Amino acid sequence: MFVGFLIGAIFYGAMTLVFLILSSAELLENCMSTPSRLARVFVISIFWPMSLVLLSLIFAFTRYGRLLHRLGERPVFRLSHGAS
Repeated sequence: MFVGFLIGAIFYGAMTLVFLILSSAELLENCMSTPSRLARVFVISIFWPMSLVLLSLIFAFTRYGRLLHRLGERPVFRLSHGAS
Protein backbone atom coordinates (compact mmCIF):
# COMPACT_ATOMS: atom_id res chain seq x y z
CA MET A 1 0.00 0.00 0.00
CA PHE A 2 2.82 2.37 0.86
CA VAL A 3 4.56 1.65 -2.43
CA GLY A 4 1.35 2.34 -4.36
CA PHE A 5 0.86 5.62 -2.50
CA LEU A 6 4.48 6.58 -3.19
CA ILE A 7 4.15 5.80 -6.90
CA GLY A 8 0.89 7.77 -7.06
CA ALA A 9 2.49 10.76 -5.32
CA ILE A 10 5.46 10.70 -7.69
CA PHE A 11 3.16 10.48 -10.70
CA TYR A 12 1.01 13.34 -9.36
CA GLY A 13 4.11 15.49 -8.79
CA ALA A 14 5.44 14.71 -12.26
CA MET A 15 2.16 15.66 -13.92
CA THR A 16 2.03 18.88 -11.91
CA LEU A 17 5.58 19.75 -12.85
CA VAL A 18 5.02 19.08 -16.56
CA PHE A 19 1.88 21.22 -16.59
CA LEU A 20 3.67 24.00 -14.69
CA ILE A 21 6.63 24.00 -17.08
CA LEU A 22 4.49 23.98 -20.21
CA SER A 23 2.12 26.68 -18.98
CA SER A 24 4.83 29.04 -17.78
CA ALA A 25 6.82 28.49 -20.98
CA GLU A 26 3.74 29.42 -23.01
CA LEU A 27 3.31 32.60 -20.97
CA LEU A 28 6.94 33.55 -21.51
CA GLU A 29 6.77 32.75 -25.21
CA ASN A 30 3.73 34.96 -25.73
CA CYS A 31 5.28 37.80 -23.65
CA MET A 32 2.27 37.69 -21.32
CA SER A 33 4.17 36.74 -18.17
CA THR A 34 3.29 38.72 -15.05
CA PRO A 35 3.68 37.66 -11.42
CA SER A 36 -0.07 37.26 -10.97
CA ARG A 37 -0.41 35.10 -14.08
CA LEU A 38 2.53 32.94 -13.02
CA ALA A 39 0.95 32.53 -9.58
CA ARG A 40 -2.35 31.53 -11.22
CA VAL A 41 -0.52 28.99 -13.41
CA PHE A 42 1.15 27.57 -10.31
CA VAL A 43 -2.16 27.19 -8.46
CA ILE A 44 -3.90 25.67 -11.48
CA SER A 45 -1.01 23.26 -12.09
CA ILE A 46 -1.39 21.96 -8.54
CA PHE A 47 -5.16 21.61 -8.53
CA TRP A 48 -6.03 20.26 -12.01
CA PRO A 49 -4.57 16.79 -11.36
CA MET A 50 -6.46 16.82 -8.06
CA SER A 51 -9.70 17.15 -10.00
CA LEU A 52 -8.77 14.03 -12.00
CA VAL A 53 -8.05 12.15 -8.79
CA LEU A 54 -11.33 13.34 -7.26
CA LEU A 55 -13.36 12.30 -10.32
CA SER A 56 -11.63 8.91 -10.37
CA LEU A 57 -12.44 8.35 -6.70
CA ILE A 58 -16.06 9.35 -7.21
CA PHE A 59 -16.33 6.94 -10.14
CA ALA A 60 -14.70 4.11 -8.18
CA PHE A 61 -16.87 4.62 -5.10
CA THR A 62 -20.00 4.83 -7.24
CA ARG A 63 -19.15 1.69 -9.18
CA TYR A 64 -17.93 -0.44 -6.29
CA GLY A 65 -20.52 0.98 -3.91
CA ARG A 66 -23.32 -0.30 -6.14
CA LEU A 67 -21.55 -3.66 -6.41
CA LEU A 68 -21.18 -3.95 -2.64
CA HIS A 69 -24.77 -2.86 -2.17
CA ARG A 70 -25.96 -5.59 -4.54
CA LEU A 71 -23.85 -8.22 -2.79
CA GLY A 72 -25.39 -7.31 0.57
CA GLU A 73 -28.99 -7.53 -0.63
CA ARG A 74 -31.13 -10.56 0.02
CA PRO A 75 -32.90 -12.09 -2.94
CA VAL A 76 -36.58 -11.27 -3.21
CA PHE A 77 -38.70 -14.34 -3.84
CA ARG A 78 -41.98 -13.71 -5.63
CA LEU A 79 -44.70 -16.03 -6.78
CA SER A 80 -44.74 -14.55 -10.25
CA HIS A 81 -42.40 -12.58 -12.45
CA GLY A 82 -44.91 -9.84 -13.15
CA ALA A 83 -44.66 -6.30 -11.86
CA SER A 84 -45.58 -5.91 -8.23
